Amino acid sequence: MAEGKWIAGLDPHMRATEAACVVLAARLDTVRHYLPLAAKAADENIEYVHQLRVGTRRAGAALRAFASFLPAKHLHTTKARLRVLRQAAGDARDWDVLLEMMSSNTSSAVPSSQPALDFLRGYAACERVAAQSRLVDAFEDVGAAFASSSALMPGRVRGRRGKPQTLGDVASEVILLCLGRFQETLDARPESAPELHALRIRGKRLRYAIELFAECFEASLRETIYPAVEDVQEILGEMQDATVAAARFHTLHATAQRVSGPDWPRLEPGFRALEVEQEEKWPRGWERFRSWVKRWTELMQSHAPESLQISAKSA
Repeated sequence: MAEGKWIAGLDPHMRATEAACVVLAARLDTVRHYLPLAAKAADENIEYVHQLRVGTRRAGAALRAFASFLPAKHLHTTKARLRVLRQAAGDARDWDVLLEMMSSNTSSAVPSSQPALDFLRGYAACERVAAQSRLVDAFEDVGAAFASSSALMPGRVRGRRGKPQTLGDVASEVILLCLGRFQETLDARPESAPELHALRIRGKRLRYAIELFAECFEASLRETIYPAVEDVQEILGEMQDATVAAARFHTLHATAQRVSGPDWPRLEPGFRALEVEQEEKWPRGWERFRSWVKRWTELMQSHAPESLQISAKSA
């Protein structure tokens, strides 16, 4: 099972249909491997859910990259099942992230924050249990069908009409498209949380595309462009996590006030401290993002032409 970022054994001059079989088999096998573990053994290792979520994203990238080589009916069915699994894993993983965030929260060092943290940990733990139940439901609803259809997917690969294409041809199409969309979103000067989230999504598409096709290009794509995309994903991810956490704390603020009754004065200082702590992460993240934009602009000017050259190596 190839569960890592990179797929070995690819060559830009191999037939695209041959490469599609290799890539789809590797990416879909990872999802099939982690799906039962995430559904049935998450208590043993929460990393199973994380790996399932990432695996579904990488598998989705592979399906998009080779969509024109696959029968539309089977492609759409597999993508729909994959989406159900990705959303269920994402829901569970989001609560894991929030629980981890509260475990390492600096507010826990303030005694007045402890009652609120205890309340929120209990609430988040209950929501995590509910999310796990939904993940199990998704596994039972579509898991078997996904396993059978995805296992057959590499065998459904067909050539495109016209001139046979190499993997390098496909790689150039996909990378240029993903890079162009990412740069277009960046050039629009995103500032709001939704705009930065849209940039993050396009950054993910670019990142997963590079992971698929890095072997087709000169080394600078993997050694310079890819790390920069990883950097902005980390920056925007932390900003998004803080935005989501602050919104959840704000919503739960009202709920806790309503249900806690006379205990609310003990909870209120901690809630306010948690909300402020998450809100303060935004300006720090924004400064990091602005610095990244400058580095990215310089990187595109100095390395993009070289990085996007198809490698001259052959199998």
